[in-house]
Amino acid sequence: MTAPFLSLAQIRNRLILTARWVLRDHQPAPDGRCPACRTADCPVAVAARDVLRAATEVHLWSATARPDEPGQDGPRETG
Repeated sequence: MTAPFLSLAQIRNRLILTARWVLRDHQPAPDGRCPACRTADCPVAVAARDVLRAATEVHLWSATARPDEPGQDGPRETG
């Protein structure tokens, strides 16, 4: 459960911990099937990996956004 007073970093950390917990529970058995879902390609594990990838690669909470090209701060005015 997330409360309104948590920082973005705390929410991110909770997402990462939850995704890791899910991956531990849905780790494939020696036969290649998920012990919880009983499928070869567990959709829950795929979703947890996607959450981990998004939480560790994307930093959307950055206070300063970088422009795509140097020297351009935003949309140009046409006149």
